[in-house]
Amino acid sequence: DLKRRLAFSTVSQVSYIVLGISLFGPLGTAGGLVHLLHQGLMKITLFFCAGNYAETLGVHRVDELDGAGRCMPATSIAFTIGAFGMIGVPPLAGFVTKWYLGLGALEAGMGWVIGVLVASSLLNAAYFLPILHRIWFRPQRGPWPDERFRQCHDTHPLLLIPTLATAAFSVVAGLFASLPYSPLYWATVVVGREYLP
Repeated sequence: DLKRRLAFSTVSQVSYIVLGISLFGPLGTAGGLVHLLHQGLMKITLFFCAGNYAETLGVHRVDELDGAGRCMPATSIAFTIGAFGMIGVPPLAGFVTKWYLGLGALEAGMGWVIGVLVASSLLNAAYFLPILHRIWFRPQRGPWPDERFRQCHDTHPLLLIPTLATAAFSVVAGLFASLPYSPLYWATVVVGREYLP
């Protein structure tokens, strides 16, 4: 089940937050704190997409996603952005989190944590890339599970607009992380007050 699979991946994402706080330094704590929002944006995008696939095509399982990218391109692009963000591909929001966690690890003298972050990214890639391969590169195996939707079309605009909005916010949060009033900016403001001498 696609939604269950996405829910299980939340465990690894929560561990980034715990890791950042446990580094006991401003950079690591900022990375963990900003991941609360970044992970929320990326994960809600993925769940919106899973809901769109279920509502539009009747697809609930990963093995039913073959060829969905050609049938629902906008939803599938949003899913790709969310998945790449979870992996930590720059310039998406997930990369900013991992970058700050890595800087926090170096600040705390725990360089080995960078190896853990790299391994985690590889595991996320192993988790999400096969799904993306099914969506974009595999041919559709047969009719979609929902008999009402034998023809390809993307989902209803009321479902698609929030999906694309959260995907866009995931990109913007990564691209403009260094600007004032970004999620990272507010995380560093909060953390800076906590670590004042």
